[in-house]
Amino acid sequence: MRSMVQPRQLLVLMDFTSVYLTPKIGHQNNHCVVHVCIVVLEYIRDGQRVRENLDFLCDCPETNKSDYHFVLHVWLTLFLYKKLADHFDSIDVWTDGGPHHFKTRYCQFMWHWLSTARFAGKRISHHFFASYHGHSLADSHAASIKRVIRNEYTMSQLQRFNQTTLAIYWGPTGAVELSALLRKCRDTQILVFPHIDRDPLLKPDPHKLVRIKRQHCFDYENGTCYSAELSVGAEKKLFSFHLNECGQSIEPTT
Repeated sequence: MRSMVQPRQLLVLMDFTSVYLTPKIGHQNNHCVVHVCIVVLEYIRDGQRVRENLDFLCDCPETNKSDYHFVLHVWLTLFLYKKLADHFDSIDVWTDGGPHHFKTRYCQFMWHWLSTARFAGKRISHHFFASYHGHSLADSHAASIKRVIRNEYTMSQLQRFNQTTLAIYWGPTGAVELSALLRKCRDTQILVFPHIDRDPLLKPDPHKLVRIKRQHCFDYENGTCYSAELSVGAEKKLFSFHLNECGQSIEPTT
């Protein structure tokens, strides 16, 4: 008899976007750049498709860049506050082939560690979009962020060029103030990291993965690791991680 229990699958789309904040009138500082990690969650609840948009920002200029540490903080936060291990049996993550934060041996080791240490060995798969794949849901949400910021600056143009004290202080100066504007995006949850710990000792140092640039899918389940050149219909190859002597830790202390 076929089971009537539906698999609890979570689809995740991730991307980074950068928001350039215009200096206040009379200020000579360079443009402030805030990197936003966009996460779109899709799943079935009570027979209905649910979609959640989440924006993660870092408010510390010295630690505000899109890299492995940022991605790790995002996922530790998701597992903690969204209780992913309690609500889902598998996770499928889709991203572009970002060579600095997604398609790296550090990020792939992170999925392996999360599956084992945070997801009870259940499957986490990382899929990569093909080049020139078009726009994903994460891209669409990034466009809505840029649209909100552009509209706010346009609406305030006369105010900003008015020679008043109020005009001098108009405009967001960092991630916290920017988050107030992003709340105007539809169905968006926002979380601001005041700081991201980038201690080199927190970063694992696995050996290089063979032909990582050619792979478009990685599967991690029950402590085993597989790679494939296609997400569907391709032969999966078993591989394992080997850590160098330093960089053994992964979980930040913050």
